Amino acid sequence: MKYLLFHLLVCLFLLNSSLFSQQNRQRRAIPSDEEVQQRVPNGVTFIPNLVYREGHDRWKLDLAMPSNRGDEPRPAIVFIHGGGWQNGDKRAPGFLNPTLSYAEKGYVCITTNYRLSTRERWRIDHCIADVKNAVRWLRANADKYNIDPTRIGATGNSAGAHLSVMLGICLPQDGMEGNGPYSGYSSMVQAVVASATPTSFLIPMSERGRERFEELETSADPGMDELRKSISPITYVSAESPPMLLFHEESDRTVGVYQSDTFVQALRGAGAEDVNYVLFGDGTGHGTFRQNIELTEPMREAFFARVLKHDQ
Repeated sequence: MKYLLFHLLVCLFLLNSSLFSQQNRQRRAIPSDEEVQQRVPNGVTFIPNLVYREGHDRWKLDLAMPSNRGDEPRPAIVFIHGGGWQNGDKRAPGFLNPTLSYAEKGYVCITTNYRLSTRERWRIDHCIADVKNAVRWLRANADKYNIDPTRIGATGNSAGAHLSVMLGICLPQDGMEGNGPYSGYSSMVQAVVASATPTSFLIPMSERGRERFEELETSADPGMDELRKSISPITYVSAESPPMLLFHEESDRTVGVYQSDTFVQALRGAGAEDVNYVLFGDGTGHGTFRQNIELTEPMREAFFARVLKHDQ
């Protein structure tokens, strides 16, 4: 019953034309291994469909890295697709393309899949556990792929932004690690770039669903608050939160801008020292990162280079 009620609440957050448009775009054919290999830049090695946990077809990631191993361990970046936790794939252009391009810049990069929630069983905690498992796998294989485990970043948009932020601020002892392997390794990342980020499930995701959200609140399972709190990034803010670069746009009707506003305020109030917030007001809405790519991508690249101390 608890998860059924939660499912109804989350559906209210996300069922709107903007999200459906995004999901329909993501349903287009996913490129095959051979098609991706044809796009790999010179000097980059692409390794497809590495299994970070046995037993589910979604527990796979693609890895791209410089073909030249280099003398020193390299920083790594985790790219996490969006899609409302229900859709999406690691080879969506917005995640595969930068995985390849950042590998060309000298990073070791992964773009990862995770279990998708369904209408019958809404489990965002599974999505969180899976991306944490992928980061633990990355650290367990740091020597093999010449990765510096103290310099790992994560980035995503929308649901992928939520999961990226959770990798930055949700500690192992917070109970969101799941039951996957490599438990001896940390799932934390040291830098986060996130756009249109859902940061709290204790408030409406946007103004569009506020009335229905408040109506369901009065009849929700008493244990619902604890569940929603556990998957909300705002729950875990602290002075030790890692450097973050956050993007949002004022007219976003899928994830209200106040989701980022309140999160940034909470981070700064807790004493987090490196919180960077870029707020657009140009009407680009939920897709502002892609719509403003000529501005946002250089900022993301500069941020990761600074925080992860990357010098090609």
